[in-house]
Amino acid sequence: MKPLLCLLALTCSAQAQQWRLVSSSKAAPLGYGAMYVVKQIAGPAKAEIRLVLFDERQCAMHVVANSDPKTAWPLDDMGHAKKALAVCNGGYFNPGGDFGPVGLEIAEGIRSGKPVMDQWFGGLMVKQGKASLVWSNEFQDAPDLSEFVQCSPWLVSEGRVWPVPPSKEPEPRNNRTFIMTDAAGRWAIGTCKRTGLLELAHILVTPGIITEMKVNRALNLDGGPSTGLWCRSESGAVQFEKPGWAVRNAIVIVPRDSK
Repeated sequence: MKPLLCLLALTCSAQAQQWRLVSSSKAAPLGYGAMYVVKQIAGPAKAEIRLVLFDERQCAMHVVANSDPKTAWPLDDMGHAKKALAVCNGGYFNPGGDFGPVGLEIAEGIRSGKPVMDQWFGGLMVKQGKASLVWSNEFQDAPDLSEFVQCSPWLVSEGRVWPVPPSKEPEPRNNRTFIMTDAAGRWAIGTCKRTGLLELAHILVTPGIITEMKVNRALNLDGGPSTGLWCRSESGAVQFEKPGWAVRNAIVIVPRDSK
């Protein structure tokens, strides 16, 4: 790990300078202070980021689970049923097996799976209504956890790019889903097209790209065919990036006063 971190420190600045913001759409209000933004990014590849940004004082997060791919709710159906502002796909699962989650899943208080204690894994945890992104070694189970979903790898930790697991093969560019926070109450869920994981991490911390918040922690969620994001603006306009297959769970953003 130490040599990898040293190499990362030497290359981080140069890689970050390779990415720049080309354009950012006008923020579409979703209600309760949440907004939807699309950003076009230029660098070693052309990337597109779709973000739903919100404040934890006005919005809460829930994990909603599907138990069977044949009867699985699509993200837009979840959004309508839960009166949500936005929904994105969640963590890894076994698509060709029992459709169960990889890692611990707590969906609206209902538990499935077991925690993965791995250096690359983290999780979205909601305890007594307070959300946080936690490392596996920071996780402490408790009966008052209402929501939890695990995934990997970390993209950003304490405002710095975190190295993805090393591979002998060149990192593929793919569609990605992620969640991030400034650790001071601002959050975002998002998708990114056509990037590697390390490339996405650099994009998130490059000055001038994510101008709406300072990214303190960011965690990769399930990508590829699972990548999906749904939201509905105050005017009723729907944006829907549909996953290529049924997903096990999703992160649902709802107003704090939602019943």
